[in-house]
Amino acid sequence: MASELAPLEAFERYGALGPDFLTWLLVRVLEDKVPGIPSEPGLKLDVQGPLQFASEAGEARKVTLSGEEAATAPEVISALRRGKRLMRGKFLLTAVEDTWTFTLDGGTFDLRSLKLPVPPIPDAESYLEARIEAVLRVYTLLDELFEAFLPERLSPDTWREELARWARGI
Repeated sequence: MASELAPLEAFERYGALGPDFLTWLLVRVLEDKVPGIPSEPGLKLDVQGPLQFASEAGEARKVTLSGEEAATAPEVISALRRGKRLMRGKFLLTAVEDTWTFTLDGGTFDLRSLKLPVPPIPDAESYLEARIEAVLRVYTLLDELFEAFLPERLSPDTWREELARWARGI
């Protein structure tokens, strides 16, 4: 039987996964190679600013890029080459005709400023149900993207190659 980790121990042990995941997503968007996920084969992902990068080594210096075109700025490649990870970014997930916009924090996996694809519905109960379903859907989509990321991240050889690619400027 596996023992459960205390929350602080789990955070210390797996805390790097969040920034690695966000950086991996960013690189996939830049390369136009967002992985397909079973529940939504036509899923589209986009990244906009503000983007906040920080060093894994805990450097005090952070890089923040703003604007809708921030993901394609030359500073992104420069940050990746210097070993910085995406700590926080604004993402757009589009599935069929629905788009979710949110800021994702890599350190805590908190979703902030979540905009949901819920049309105005006059019935308050139906509107609330639609909003709850939209929130659950975005968490499901993120979970499936994380499941696509995890095998790469947990394979030492594959991850070492991925980091080397980033250091070369993808």
